[in-house]
Amino acid sequence: MIECLIDRTARAIAAAPGATALVVAGGVAANQAVRGALTGLAEAHGLRFVAPPLWLCTDNAAMIAWAGAERFAAGHSDPLDTPARARWPLDPHAEAVRGAGVKA
Repeated sequence: MIECLIDRTARAIAAAPGATALVVAGGVAANQAVRGALTGLAEAHGLRFVAPPLWLCTDNAAMIAWAGAERFAAGHSDPLDTPARARWPLDPHAEAVRGAGVKA
C-alpha cells in the first residue's frame, strides 16, 4: 500500500515543477509509516513536508458524517434512496483504472 502511494505521489511531484512543498492531510496523515515515507520522498525531491498535528488528522468519513448531521439539524434532507455502491467513481466518464473495480 505504501509503495503505491509513494509511486503515485512521486509522479505527481514530477508533474508539478516549481512545487515547494508536499502537503498531506486527512486520515492517511495519521499513519506513521505513510507519514515517514512521504517525509522521505519530500526530502528526496527538495520539498518541505507539511502535515497537521496527529490529533487533527481525522478520517474523511467522520467529516462527511458530521457535515450530514449538520445539514439534517438545519432541516435539509433528501429521500435517502441512493443505493450503496462500493468504489463509486467520482467521474463516471473517466477511464477505469486498476483498484476502481477493475482487475489487472
